[in-house]
Amino acid sequence: VPSEHWKLVDLKAHEKHKVRLILVIKNDDEQVENLKRQFDYVSDPLHPKYGQHMTYDEIHQQVLNKTIENGQIVENWLKKEQNGDDLRVTSTAYKEFLVVETPVHVVNRLFETTLSTYQHQTKRQITLKAKQFQLPKVIDDKIDHIVGLSQFPLVRDRRLRSILQQQLARKRRSNAPQLLFLDNDGTQFIFEVQLICFNRRNASNAICGRFQSFQIVLQNLLTSTKPLILTVTRTDANCAVCSEATGSISASCDAYDLNDDSVLCRFFVDAVGGLFHPYNVTLRSEFIIGGKQMFSDYTIQPFEQIPDTTPNLLVHLYNVNTSNSKERDPRNRQAVLGFNSYYNRASFKFFAKHRGKNYNVRIGKVYGTDYSNKSLDEAETSLDIEYMAAMGSGILTDYFYPPPTSEDGFIEFFAQLAQLEKNKTNVVPLVYSISYGGSTRSVRKKLLHNIDVNFMKMGLSGKTVFVSSGDDGVSTDDGVCRQEFLPDYPTSSSYVTSVGGTQLVPSKTNCRYIPEAPNRCLEEIVAYTNLLTGCAITSGGGFSDYDSAPSYQKKAVQSYLSSAGKRLPPSKSFNRSNRAYPDISLLANNYAVVLQGNVDKNGFDGTSASSPAVAGLFSTINDQRLKLGMKPLGFLNPLLYQLAEKQPNAFYDIITGENNCNKKTCCSYGFKAQKGYDPVTGLGTINHGLFMKLLTQK
Repeated sequence: VPSEHWKLVDLKAHEKHKVRLILVIKNDDEQVENLKRQFDYVSDPLHPKYGQHMTYDEIHQQVLNKTIENGQIVENWLKKEQNGDDLRVTSTAYKEFLVVETPVHVVNRLFETTLSTYQHQTKRQITLKAKQFQLPKVIDDKIDHIVGLSQFPLVRDRRLRSILQQQLARKRRSNAPQLLFLDNDGTQFIFEVQLICFNRRNASNAICGRFQSFQIVLQNLLTSTKPLILTVTRTDANCAVCSEATGSISASCDAYDLNDDSVLCRFFVDAVGGLFHPYNVTLRSEFIIGGKQMFSDYTIQPFEQIPDTTPNLLVHLYNVNTSNSKERDPRNRQAVLGFNSYYNRASFKFFAKHRGKNYNVRIGKVYGTDYSNKSLDEAETSLDIEYMAAMGSGILTDYFYPPPTSEDGFIEFFAQLAQLEKNKTNVVPLVYSISYGGSTRSVRKKLLHNIDVNFMKMGLSGKTVFVSSGDDGVSTDDGVCRQEFLPDYPTSSSYVTSVGGTQLVPSKTNCRYIPEAPNRCLEEIVAYTNLLTGCAITSGGGFSDYDSAPSYQKKAVQSYLSSAGKRLPPSKSFNRSNRAYPDISLLANNYAVVLQGNVDKNGFDGTSASSPAVAGLFSTINDQRLKLGMKPLGFLNPLLYQLAEKQPNAFYDIITGENNCNKKTCCSYGFKAQKGYDPVTGLGTINHGLFMKLLTQK
């Protein structure tokens, strides 16, 4: 029963209120072990059965047949116990899930429980909860667990870069203006500032009466020239009360979650030196008090412009050939899995027209319900679909949206997928990207085990699953540093490919050159929270809480542990004998995304950008393999680690950065990037051109 933030409002829920349960049917333990063996065989390039994938029919008939038998027993019991009540039972394709829709009083009778009503104290949500269900003996060993009335806290692995400035500004207790947004388009600096009066109080419903101007000092750190001192007058500062603001100022008030009475100023000053130069930017307010000129405290912001991440930049950075994007194999599709997000087709169409001109960006089918609810946030869905479709250029991109009746949305997704597999007329996606997760310890072990079983079924049937590694480093989104790190799930599962994040910074070593930053040496390093580049996330990574190290990565991880030595966190912080993640990485900083039918001004950061982007890139490799009569890649990890050993040039090794800090705190310890594998960026980012060559040779 929940306690924090939830208040009991009715011990006995209204008996006629309808609820929806999913009964997850128990798999036989021996058969699950056999499933894992078959999964390992078809995924290992060195095994004779490599690539000999099975259909879902074959999996359930030859490997998991007892699951169907158990499901039939439970379904028969439910029908027998109906007794004239309103009880609707729907079995999924292979009876691994039974969906039960019935009033509260029937649930109470069938499972000897009492459903109670709780209300969330801040979100105005209402939920029904039960302390426990009692299962009759006839089905007690046939049901693994019941979902639909329990919580699985899913956290989107995505952050706006402006959040970092916002959080830091709110911590300051001075009369310095609060710099919420700073950018450089090559010719001008763009400032967005919350006005603070001289008495240290926020400007409220009006511009501070004695406010005269902003004084700005721009110091180019690459040149020896004197700092440039600029003054922006009260008139030119373009300040407005949020409740009265329009256009971009109104949108920024909403983005920064400012109160209606707050005053936001938005103005421009000429840049010095052009793009990709580091600056110190100093800002203070001028006031006239008692006839005297007075200044506020300083706000000092280091700033370094980086190129916007666009499809073109990713293509150039990772050596991608897009020449075949209009001749894709009709058997090849890819998919994004989303939760509780609005899918805005107008945003995708705008992206296809303005950001995807050189790409054959195609949307496929949408599975699920309520994805058209405009009250939901669209950022995650737009980001995922836009960049998976662009990097998987020309391949139809489907969207799975599990029904929001259960917070255990993964179970709903697996049920949808099984239904598609059962109907042989469907072209089921081969590559999937998941940008959601939560602390492993927040997931019930039975649910976690069932999710892993379904990931194995996906891999055994030739599907590839990518999952974002998280955006909070070794901490969690609450910013708390713990003696024992909290790994994320499902990214720490041994049956998915975990994707970490990187960023580009100007450098003098490990140079990467792209047309978007002509003649500039850029180094790809760990994506970590810092003011200079404005990166607002830190790539998640570490070691699983529950899953022992899989054979495919033992050699690479042992090499890391041996060479890292004293750079490792304390041994009590992580289990060095368990599964390490991520497996690979991709750029995760400053993505140009279309929202609400138009280009969003803030770059998006997150491993939930790197996951769909890299998923799309591997979809193009699958496409070429299908054309050549080869099998799809399926579960990727054994292949990745073997390639890293035999063809290291297929990866761009990331050797700089660590993941101990995030937007809320800096922990004493974290994991550091180094040569070879590390649990921050995995094996590194990919040389797609070389991957394509190596993986399409018969």
